[in-house]
Amino acid sequence: MTELSAKDLIARIDDIGTCMFTTVDSSQRLVSRPMSVSHIDEHHRLWFFSPAESEKVDDVLGDGHVNLAFVADKTWISVAGTAEVVDDAQKKQELEDLGAKAYFAKGADDSEAWLISVDPETAQYWEGPGKAVALVKLVASAVTDSTPSMGDKGHVEF
Repeated sequence: MTELSAKDLIARIDDIGTCMFTTVDSSQRLVSRPMSVSHIDEHHRLWFFSPAESEKVDDVLGDGHVNLAFVADKTWISVAGTAEVVDDAQKKQELEDLGAKAYFAKGADDSEAWLISVDPETAQYWEGPGKAVALVKLVASAVTDSTPSMGDKGHVEF
């Protein structure tokens, strides 16, 4: 099993780009929605553009604990951290991307465009062999009464 560093894990997250962004609402329910990462900074903070008037902004302002779930072909990453809402014109200009331009009439200059910053604390990851190889390993393990090796997994502290 290969242990990933925080830098390696961030590179995988950056390649995937989109996650299920889970917050805790005012009734203590978990709520998830797809979000695209606009930027990952040198401190591993993940930045997202969001409408100012949204449930996720309310959730972040209320609780702040979040989970980000990234999935690609053979990779699964779950990031736990704390989020904060940022309404900083200079930072919005610095991070403006295609998503900001597509979702907000004035892009990063739109007063409805706010940022959410997520400071990751821990992450779990799994990297599997792919569907065909996994099926072969499952069948072989069932026949031989052994446990299949289904790839790498690990834990990263930020």
